Amino acid sequence: MTDRDKLSFETIRQLKAQGLNQTQIAEHFGVSRQSVSWHWTTYNGPKTPRQVVMEAWPFEVPRGMGTAWPSRHLRNHGEYIVTGGKGMTEEKLKRLRGFYKRMRDNNLVIEFDPGIPPEDGVSVHGGWAYRQRVPSDGDLLIRVNEHTHLTEDGKKIWRFPKKEP
Repeated sequence: MTDRDKLSFETIRQLKAQGLNQTQIAEHFGVSRQSVSWHWTTYNGPKTPRQVVMEAWPFEVPRGMGTAWPSRHLRNHGEYIVTGGKGMTEEKLKRLRGFYKRMRDNNLVIEFDPGIPPEDGVSVHGGWAYRQRVPSDGDLLIRVNEHTHLTEDGKKIWRFPKKEP
């Protein structure tokens, strides 16, 4: 029996309890992170904070555009909203504080549209822009447009936090 054959929900649960993440478990078993995720989801393992965030992710982002800073900041923001910061590194929390400060001080929202051209310091592949807040943005961190699908959970997640890190 190979390590790959030993991969099971119970094994994954035990390794997660020891502090390993899905990527580390996948590397140990010689499988993809998606394979570990499949076992976890299929056998009703509790969702990770990142999974909760990604289920409420409001955009269909083409490959390459997901690595832009606005996308990273939003994912970290979502994780903070779901966890209250528990388990997040101090570096992530520091970046998040800077992100909130920039957004508040400059009265900005993030807009996603795959047609937005690349912009230095924002996204080398395009798709993302910081825009001046308008009244219809409310307290959302994102601009709702034809490329946005805001779920009920998303309406709660993609707002400024009540308490910042």
